[in-house]
Amino acid sequence: MGADEKVMKQFPFKQIAKWTLILIIFAFLGKMVRDHWDEIRNASFTLRLIPFGLGTFLFIVAYFIQVGAWYLVTLKVGIALNFRETAAAWFYSQLGKYLPGKVWILIGRFYLYESKGRGKQAISLALYFETITMLMAAGLISLIALAPVGVRWIDPRGGWFPILLFSLGFFFLILHPRVLEKMINPILSILGRNPLRLSVSYWDMLWILFVNVLAWSLGGLGFYFFIDSIIPVPWDYVLFLSGALALSSILGLVAVFAPGGLGVREGVLVYLLSHIMPGGVAVVLSVLTRVWMTLIEVGLVGMIYLCDHFGTRQDR
Repeated sequence: MGADEKVMKQFPFKQIAKWTLILIIFAFLGKMVRDHWDEIRNASFTLRLIPFGLGTFLFIVAYFIQVGAWYLVTLKVGIALNFRETAAAWFYSQLGKYLPGKVWILIGRFYLYESKGRGKQAISLALYFETITMLMAAGLISLIALAPVGVRWIDPRGGWFPILLFSLGFFFLILHPRVLEKMINPILSILGRNPLRLSVSYWDMLWILFVNVLAWSLGGLGFYFFIDSIIPVPWDYVLFLSGALALSSILGLVAVFAPGGLGVREGVLVYLLSHIMPGGVAVVLSVLTRVWMTLIEVGLVGMIYLCDHFGTRQDR
């Protein structure tokens, strides 16, 4: 290999491409702010403490319900820790989503559980189980909340209900463990991995899915109150906003090039919010949502660290 080829191979094209795309998204959002500055200036922004506090509280509760869902998963596969250790492992691993690749969330939690003597195969199964049910819960919320709106854009007559029923039926079919195995194992075979055997029942999947749906629903309600605390939003939009949060979050999560879904989540959220408010206002609210959610996550990680630290000292 020549010197030029070595330089080309070492040059971080992928990283540059990833950050270039993120910058393009934010440049587009910045252009929207500039083009709609009059809308932003004339918007009735405020900060009402009661809905802000209620929204923040509900969002925090939603996080702990997600921890509870992960705890139930670990019970099902036989790797459960006590709840304090479970919460610590879950919250610490969340910091990994702010690194490129998103895999650091899984690697971090895998390492933490392996250090506690849990088996690799069981940990992998638990992470897969959690990821599938979490994404499907968010997808279910998005489908129920946004399908009526989306289909009406296509069909103004509003013939969305049969489509919704068909989509829900298909959704619950692919949730069955045997169906999931048939979907994922061919992919694993292509990747040279061993086939996956889901040692959980369909009822287990449905129960964990329900807990995750509850978490996303409370998070969506908290999101509504947060938005409403800044600019008044009719109660009629609570379901729409819950779906907007869920869809933007999962698209940000699966966008592996964007640390913490940076740019992707904001772009999707702006697109959805702009259907119920001016585009410039939607940009401001999407950025404020990022700040709000990040502060909550960092604050909870700090709180869990202190509780875990002092709890460990007392155990000694």
